[in-house]
Amino acid sequence: MPTTNDNRATKITAKTASVTASDFDVDFTATFTTDQSASLKFTDASSGSDDDTLHEVIISDPASGSELARTSVSVAIASTLAGNFSATLARDSRSALNPASSGAASEVRRPQATSRRDWSQAVLENGSDAVLNAADVDIKSAGDGLTAAHSVRVNSDSTYEVAVTFSDRSGATIASGTITLTTSLSAGAGFTLGAVDISEPGGGGRRLGARSRRG
Repeated sequence: MPTTNDNRATKITAKTASVTASDFDVDFTATFTTDQSASLKFTDASSGSDDDTLHEVIISDPASGSELARTSVSVAIASTLAGNFSATLARDSRSALNPASSGAASEVRRPQATSRRDWSQAVLENGSDAVLNAADVDIKSAGDGLTAAHSVRVNSDSTYEVAVTFSDRSGATIASGTITLTTSLSAGAGFTLGAVDISEPGGGGRRLGARSRRG
Protein backbone atom coordinates (compact mmCIF):
# COMPACT_ATOMS: atom_id res chain seq x y z
CA MET A 1 0.00 0.00 0.00
CA PRO A 2 1.66 3.27 -1.11
CA THR A 3 2.38 5.68 1.74
CA THR A 4 3.54 9.29 1.54
CA ASN A 5 5.42 11.09 4.31
CA ASP A 6 5.91 14.85 4.27
CA ASN A 7 7.78 16.36 7.21
CA ARG A 8 9.14 19.84 7.89
CA ALA A 9 10.74 21.18 11.07
CA THR A 10 11.27 24.93 11.46
CA LYS A 11 13.00 26.91 14.22
CA ILE A 12 13.04 30.71 14.47
CA THR A 13 15.34 32.23 17.11
CA ALA A 14 15.14 35.85 18.26
CA LYS A 15 18.53 36.89 19.57
CA THR A 16 20.18 40.20 20.42
CA ALA A 17 23.91 40.21 21.20
CA SER A 18 24.41 37.15 23.42
CA VAL A 19 20.84 37.19 24.78
CA THR A 20 18.21 34.86 23.33
CA ALA A 21 14.67 36.17 23.69
CA SER A 22 12.89 33.11 22.32
CA ASP A 23 13.06 29.90 20.33
CA PHE A 24 10.01 29.14 18.19
CA ASP A 25 9.75 25.55 16.89
CA VAL A 26 7.07 24.33 14.48
CA ASP A 27 6.83 20.75 13.22
CA PHE A 28 4.62 19.82 10.26
CA THR A 29 3.87 16.19 9.41
CA ALA A 30 1.53 14.70 6.81
CA THR A 31 1.09 10.99 6.06
CA PHE A 32 -1.29 9.47 3.49
CA THR A 33 -2.00 5.84 2.62
CA THR A 34 -3.91 4.42 -0.35
CA ASP A 35 -4.19 1.40 -2.64
CA GLN A 36 -3.92 3.84 -5.56
CA SER A 37 -0.86 5.80 -6.69
CA ALA A 38 0.28 8.70 -4.51
CA SER A 39 2.72 11.53 -5.22
CA LEU A 40 3.91 14.67 -3.46
CA LYS A 41 4.49 18.20 -4.70
CA PHE A 42 6.15 20.98 -2.72
CA THR A 43 6.79 24.72 -3.05
CA ASP A 44 9.01 26.71 -0.68
CA ALA A 45 8.39 30.47 -0.83
CA SER A 46 10.19 31.28 2.43
CA SER A 47 11.94 34.62 2.82
CA GLY A 48 14.12 35.90 5.64
CA SER A 49 12.94 34.51 8.95
CA ASP A 50 9.44 33.69 7.60
CA ASP A 51 8.80 30.09 6.57
CA ASP A 52 6.11 29.85 3.88
CA THR A 53 5.47 26.49 2.19
CA LEU A 54 2.77 24.78 0.12
CA HIS A 55 2.41 21.00 0.27
CA GLU A 56 0.27 18.81 -1.99
CA VAL A 57 -0.52 15.09 -2.11
CA ILE A 58 -2.14 13.71 -5.27
CA ILE A 59 -3.97 10.38 -5.43
CA SER A 60 -4.17 8.87 -8.95
CA ASP A 61 -5.45 5.76 -10.70
CA PRO A 62 -2.34 3.58 -11.22
CA ALA A 63 -3.69 2.15 -14.48
CA SER A 64 -4.80 5.33 -16.27
CA GLY A 65 -2.82 7.95 -14.37
CA SER A 66 -5.96 10.08 -13.99
CA GLU A 67 -6.23 12.15 -10.82
CA LEU A 68 -8.70 10.92 -8.22
CA ALA A 69 -8.14 13.29 -5.32
CA ARG A 70 -5.75 15.75 -3.79
CA THR A 71 -5.08 17.72 -0.63
CA SER A 72 -3.12 20.97 -0.43
CA VAL A 73 -1.69 22.37 2.79
CA SER A 74 -0.41 25.93 3.15
CA VAL A 75 1.84 26.47 6.18
CA ALA A 76 3.00 29.98 7.11
CA ILE A 77 5.30 30.56 10.09
CA ALA A 78 6.76 33.89 11.21
CA SER A 79 8.30 35.79 14.09
CA THR A 80 8.01 39.57 14.07
CA LEU A 81 9.90 42.01 16.30
CA ALA A 82 7.61 44.31 18.26
CA GLY A 83 7.79 47.46 20.35
CA ASN A 84 11.28 48.76 21.08
CA PHE A 85 12.89 45.33 21.08
CA SER A 86 15.69 44.94 18.55
CA ALA A 87 17.11 41.55 17.65
CA THR A 88 18.23 39.25 14.87
CA LEU A 89 15.75 36.60 13.72
CA ALA A 90 17.37 33.39 12.48
CA ARG A 91 15.44 30.59 10.76
CA ASP A 92 16.48 26.94 10.48
CA SER A 93 14.34 24.47 8.50
CA ARG A 94 14.70 20.77 7.74
CA SER A 95 12.42 18.89 5.32
CA ALA A 96 11.95 15.27 4.29
CA LEU A 97 9.56 14.14 1.56
CA ASN A 98 9.00 10.50 0.69
CA PRO A 99 8.57 10.02 -2.19
CA ALA A 100 10.58 13.02 -3.35
CA SER A 101 8.63 16.02 -4.66
CA SER A 102 7.48 15.59 -8.27
CA GLY A 103 7.09 19.33 -8.89
CA ALA A 104 5.61 22.60 -7.64
CA ALA A 105 2.49 22.35 -5.48
CA SER A 106 -0.86 23.95 -6.36
CA GLU A 107 -3.61 25.03 -4.00
CA VAL A 108 -6.96 23.25 -4.22
CA ARG A 109 -9.30 25.94 -5.59
CA ARG A 110 -12.68 24.19 -5.25
CA PRO A 111 -12.35 22.23 -2.02
CA GLN A 112 -14.97 19.83 -0.76
CA ALA A 113 -13.45 19.96 2.73
CA THR A 114 -11.40 22.68 4.44
CA SER A 115 -9.67 23.08 7.79
CA ARG A 116 -7.81 26.18 8.88
CA ARG A 117 -6.21 27.46 12.05
CA ASP A 118 -4.22 30.61 12.88
CA TRP A 119 -2.03 30.30 15.98
CA SER A 120 -0.12 33.15 17.67
CA GLN A 121 1.75 33.86 20.87
CA ALA A 122 3.88 36.79 22.01
CA VAL A 123 7.14 36.85 23.93
CA LEU A 124 7.13 39.67 26.51
CA GLU A 125 9.86 41.86 27.92
CA ASN A 126 8.86 43.80 31.05
CA GLY A 127 5.23 43.13 30.23
CA SER A 128 5.38 44.46 26.66
CA ASP A 129 5.45 42.52 23.39
CA ALA A 130 9.01 41.87 22.22
CA VAL A 131 8.47 39.16 19.59
CA LEU A 132 5.20 38.14 17.93
CA ASN A 133 5.05 34.54 16.71
CA ALA A 134 2.50 33.03 14.33
CA ALA A 135 1.86 29.63 12.73
CA ASP A 136 -1.02 29.36 10.26
CA VAL A 137 -2.19 26.20 8.48
CA ASP A 138 -4.80 25.97 5.70
CA ILE A 139 -5.86 22.47 4.54
CA LYS A 140 -8.03 21.90 1.44
CA SER A 141 -9.18 18.63 -0.12
CA ALA A 142 -11.18 17.65 -3.21
CA GLY A 143 -11.96 14.42 -5.07
CA ASP A 144 -13.08 13.56 -8.58
CA GLY A 145 -16.06 11.25 -8.09
CA LEU A 146 -14.99 10.82 -4.48
CA THR A 147 -16.14 12.47 -1.26
CA ALA A 148 -13.50 14.38 0.71
CA ALA A 149 -13.91 14.78 4.46
CA HIS A 150 -11.89 16.34 7.28
CA SER A 151 -12.09 15.49 10.97
CA VAL A 152 -10.23 17.45 13.66
CA ARG A 153 -8.68 14.96 16.08
CA VAL A 154 -6.63 17.30 18.26
CA ASN A 155 -7.01 21.04 18.74
CA SER A 156 -4.91 22.08 21.73
CA ASP A 157 -2.70 25.09 22.44
CA SER A 158 0.30 23.27 20.95
CA THR A 159 -1.10 20.68 18.51
CA TYR A 160 -3.55 20.70 15.60
CA GLU A 161 -4.29 17.32 14.02
CA VAL A 162 -6.68 16.73 11.12
CA ALA A 163 -7.70 13.39 9.59
CA VAL A 164 -8.45 13.41 5.84
CA THR A 165 -10.45 10.70 4.06
CA PHE A 166 -11.51 10.18 0.45
CA SER A 167 -14.44 7.79 -0.04
CA ASP A 168 -16.22 6.38 -3.09
CA ARG A 169 -19.99 6.24 -3.60
CA SER A 170 -20.27 3.01 -1.62
CA GLY A 171 -18.54 4.62 1.35
CA ALA A 172 -15.31 2.67 0.94
CA THR A 173 -12.16 4.58 1.83
CA ILE A 174 -9.92 5.15 -1.20
CA ALA A 175 -7.24 7.16 0.62
CA SER A 176 -6.70 8.54 4.11
CA GLY A 177 -4.21 10.81 5.78
CA THR A 178 -3.25 12.61 8.96
CA ILE A 179 -1.90 16.17 9.02
CA THR A 180 -0.37 17.57 12.22
CA LEU A 181 1.07 20.97 13.10
CA THR A 182 2.84 21.24 16.46
CA THR A 183 4.15 24.48 17.97
CA SER A 184 6.60 25.03 20.83
CA LEU A 185 7.72 28.44 22.07
CA SER A 186 10.27 29.02 24.84
CA ALA A 187 11.33 32.34 26.37
CA GLY A 188 14.88 33.26 27.31
CA ALA A 189 16.03 34.64 30.66
CA GLY A 190 14.28 37.93 31.42
CA PHE A 191 11.44 37.24 28.97
CA THR A 192 8.00 35.69 29.51
CA LEU A 193 5.36 34.09 27.30
CA GLY A 194 2.03 35.69 26.52
CA ALA A 195 -1.22 33.79 26.10
CA VAL A 196 -1.78 31.52 23.11
CA ASP A 197 -4.29 33.00 20.66
CA ILE A 198 -6.06 30.64 18.24
CA SER A 199 -8.57 31.68 15.57
CA GLU A 200 -10.49 29.54 13.11
CA PRO A 201 -13.03 30.18 10.33
CA GLY A 202 -16.08 31.87 11.76
CA GLY A 203 -14.27 32.78 14.97
CA GLY A 204 -12.49 35.84 16.28
CA GLY A 205 -8.87 36.27 17.22
CA ARG A 206 -5.95 38.03 15.64
CA ARG A 207 -3.36 37.02 13.10
CA LEU A 208 0.26 38.05 13.59
CA GLY A 209 2.97 38.33 11.01
CA ALA A 210 2.75 35.16 8.95
CA ARG A 211 1.98 35.25 5.25
CA SER A 212 -0.10 32.56 3.61
CA ARG A 213 -1.74 31.72 0.29
CA ARG A 214 -5.43 32.09 0.81
CA GLY A 215 -7.75 32.29 -2.16
